[in-house]
Amino acid sequence: MHLVETKGDKGHGFQLGRQKRRYPRAMIEGFVGNLADGMRVVEGRVGNISTGGFEFINIPESFTAEKHSYTVKLASDGKYYKLLVKPCWRKAKSENVVDIGFKILDAPLEWLAYTINNIPVKQNN
Repeated sequence: MHLVETKGDKGHGFQLGRQKRRYPRAMIEGFVGNLADGMRVVEGRVGNISTGGFEFINIPESFTAEKHSYTVKLASDGKYYKLLVKPCWRKAKSENVVDIGFKILDAPLEWLAYTINNIPVKQNN
C-alpha cells in the first residue's frame, strides 16, 4: 500500500477529500478488491480509503450498485479485509466505466487499526 502525495489547491501534502467528510480520506495505491452482490463478482481498484468508506474506481457501468448492501474483499500487501458496504454515490468516468463511493457498514477491527495507523491526520495550519 502506498499513499499518494498530491498537492491540493492550497499546496498541502496529502489529499484527504472534502472538508465535510466525517473521516479523512487518503489517496491510495495498491488496494484491489472483489465486490459481490450475490449474483456476480466485480473486480476493481480502490482509489482512496478512510475508516468509514472507500472509492472503488473503474468499475464496469453494468454494475448498477442498486442493492442496499454488498460484501467486498479488499487486498493489499498480502492482507485481506472483508467488509459489508453500501453505495453512497456513483460517477460516470467514460462510456463503460464508473467510480462508486461506498460507506462501510461493518468491518473487522483490523481495518479500523489499519486506517488509523496509515491515513495521515490532517493538520490545521
